[in-house]
Amino acid sequence: MLAEALGTAVAVGKVRGGKLQNLSAISIRHWELLVVSGLVEAAGAYIRRIELEPVWRLIDSHVLWIQLLTYSLLAYVLLVNRKEKGFLLILLGVLLNFAVIMANGGRMPVDAGWIDKDLYPVTMAVLESGKDLTHSMMDDHTRMRFLGDIIHLKKPYPLPKSLSIGDLWMMLGIFIFIQEKMIVNSGKIRRKTG
Repeated sequence: MLAEALGTAVAVGKVRGGKLQNLSAISIRHWELLVVSGLVEAAGAYIRRIELEPVWRLIDSHVLWIQLLTYSLLAYVLLVNRKEKGFLLILLGVLLNFAVIMANGGRMPVDAGWIDKDLYPVTMAVLESGKDLTHSMMDDHTRMRFLGDIIHLKKPYPLPKSLSIGDLWMMLGIFIFIQEKMIVNSGKIRRKTG
């Protein structure tokens, strides 16, 4: 999701005359908290998937608290930097995802009906076994399913995946943010040197 949003934004920015070098000047307050959030979730997901004893059971039973921590860090950084164009849209997406995740025991519900077991045996096995710390399969008890991963990008799309409505808002926010930095900053530079 992040790769597509960034890649598309950069490509469109270049077509519009933006400068890639402008992105090196991006300054996000407390960006290190984004790194912490990502590392906590990634480490927890890895430990849960390989069932590293005895830690994975503790992580599995406290997944709600892990999600609360990671999403709180994300929301804090976005709020602190809310004047940046696109950040409020990213925050909206984060909050939508957070809502459905918390409503479903700390995991994002996935509509797995589109997944071909023959093509993606590992993905299905992990979901069905419950080893995925951040996702779970939708069932009759799923709450707020309209906010879950119900938007499917299938082959021939090169990176097949499922997205949520929240993901789309985040992608739009990232796109706007990158466009702002590439295009507007380029205009400022041209005015100063012109």
